[in-house]
Amino acid sequence: MSRITPIILFISILLLISNVQAASGSAVEYPITITDSSGASVTIENEPERIVSLMPSITEIVFSVGAGDKLVGGTGDDNYPPEAENLTKVGRYTTVNYETVADLEPDLVLIAEGNGEDTIIRLEELNIQTVMIEPNTVDEIMETILLVGTITNNEDNAQEVVDGMEQTISDVTDSTKGIADEERPRVLYIVWDNPTYAAGTDTYPSDLIIMAGGQNIIEADGWPTINLENIVSADPQIIICSGMGGLSYQIANNTRNNDAFETVSAIKNDRVYPIKDPNTIERSGPRVVQGLEVLHIYMGADWEQKDYTSLSEASQTQADAADEGPEDEEIVQNGETDNSSANAPGFGVLLAACMMILGCIGIRRN
Repeated sequence: MSRITPIILFISILLLISNVQAASGSAVEYPITITDSSGASVTIENEPERIVSLMPSITEIVFSVGAGDKLVGGTGDDNYPPEAENLTKVGRYTTVNYETVADLEPDLVLIAEGNGEDTIIRLEELNIQTVMIEPNTVDEIMETILLVGTITNNEDNAQEVVDGMEQTISDVTDSTKGIADEERPRVLYIVWDNPTYAAGTDTYPSDLIIMAGGQNIIEADGWPTINLENIVSADPQIIICSGMGGLSYQIANNTRNNDAFETVSAIKNDRVYPIKDPNTIERSGPRVVQGLEVLHIYMGADWEQKDYTSLSEASQTQADAADEGPEDEEIVQNGETDNSSANAPGFGVLLAACMMILGCIGIRRN
């Protein structure tokens, strides 16, 4: 037998032990009992293998923690990530086809308040376990990501997603927390212009505007209608225009060309900005921090000089093409490599030891 063979065998055993330790260290032990967004205590007996999501934001979260392979069904509104398009569609999130859901034989359905109480009742009648996912703040979005990571046995991935989100939030808020209230630009966030609907105080856009260094001129809750006289009176310095399906640009153009707004500071100073992908701001998923970065770019007089390397290509073009119309574009996904073993505790030490052994072999042979 070659002298090298025992050494190679020893190295293989070390690497095998490392991988086993990594796998066991991050595994969730079922059954688990969690508290969902409704406050209900839910016991999940076994690791879910067939999940149906009834909300686009939930679908994004499941994919973000690395559990996309467990999703067998989603809604016709699911459009991110691109893989979500391939899910079996169970209707719209407001009009669920319960027969299709049942045919998929899910062991878990993730729902939201927007699905309606009837949906919860029907799924209970079908004896299908549900967990409600309904974050109302940015902090709750991150808590939800961790919860979905636990439910799907992807805790490490979920923590990595949240760590990245927290870093982005910190990068932005560290630069804005010292801005005095009177120096924060007055911001109007419009989602429709006939009549005018705007983001109120308890919405994600409002939270993100504050984090980004601005102040929301709308004091009402939710998404109220605002009359033109009140907008002129509040004199927003920045107007953000958001509309699904490329309507952000139409709303922005209508706003710029509205004679009633000719005295508004945002119009006079050409600070009306369309949002290319409103889902990064208004959808309760991990991409909300990309929306925060985009809004921060538009806050302050130096917005054209701001840049974020962490923005995805699709989001970064929002600032580059603020005055252009929507374009059909392919969302570019960053290539990912499975580094679960390389990130395992102790792997670096084992790898270094292996390299030293191989080095010694080389010296002896020379």
